[in-house]
Amino acid sequence: MVESINIGNVEVTCVLDMVPPPRPTTAMFPDVDESEWNDHQDALENGQLQLYYTAFVVKSLDQLMMVDTGMGPGPHPDRGNLTGDLYNAIRPVLSPPDIGDNHTNVSPSDQVNFVIHTHLHADHVGWNLRYQGGMPAPSFRRARYLVPKEDYDYFTEPDRLEGLEYIQRQVMPLRRLRLQEIVEGDYQINDEIITKPAPGHTPGHRVVYINSAGQKGIIVGDLLHSVAQVEHPEWCAGVDVDKQASAKNRLDILEEAEAEDMIICAGHFPPGQVFGKVKTVNGKRTWNPI
Repeated sequence: MVESINIGNVEVTCVLDMVPPPRPTTAMFPDVDESEWNDHQDALENGQLQLYYTAFVVKSLDQLMMVDTGMGPGPHPDRGNLTGDLYNAIRPVLSPPDIGDNHTNVSPSDQVNFVIHTHLHADHVGWNLRYQGGMPAPSFRRARYLVPKEDYDYFTEPDRLEGLEYIQRQVMPLRRLRLQEIVEGDYQINDEIITKPAPGHTPGHRVVYINSAGQKGIIVGDLLHSVAQVEHPEWCAGVDVDKQASAKNRLDILEEAEAEDMIICAGHFPPGQVFGKVKTVNGKRTWNPI
């Protein structure tokens, strides 16, 4: 799956890393009774919740950015031993500049200036680093990796870190390699791109705002897992660390996106529904794919 859209002069491309096994709705949304999904069967696949693990490539001004880096190569024992394919999938998207006869020696990933993390869950940091001979090497070696401070502090607490191998392998080495930049508050990337806190799913969860040539958009990270949450922003994922904050930020951003006619980029949504706008009709907020 590769889907692209232009928001003003900014090009946003969603690239698929992996499709994990589907889950029962109660596994993802334990506080939502199964019967409440009766009116949202179109948000399910064969009655189950199917997520998609993706990343976004953003081209803005003279800069190239990755927003999140997917689940990683794997195989992933806790997800059916499936493997990710982001590194190959992004190659046709990250086209290198015209460099003549030496183009075969240049990796497209060398063109990435920033890796922007919405948060530090496993399916969003998996291709940060690749390992050769047990040693980490950055997948995007010329990029600055932007890591939310609140998430870094939370996930690297010693008692919590001990059980999080992916943080040890895909996040911690970034500091030693001097590639990591800890961010907090509003963080301006350039005149078209800014990231802002939207905590709840994790302590440091962030969203990416786009404002270019009179058009606006937002990459929402895990503010949205299912299309059903557009109508029901109060529905929270079981893994949300602060469900009250998660629900509030989801509602606030949906209302802002509707009022400002923003294009929402939702990476966990199915192919063909990743990009859309929200609109309220007869008191019901709906998802309208673009």
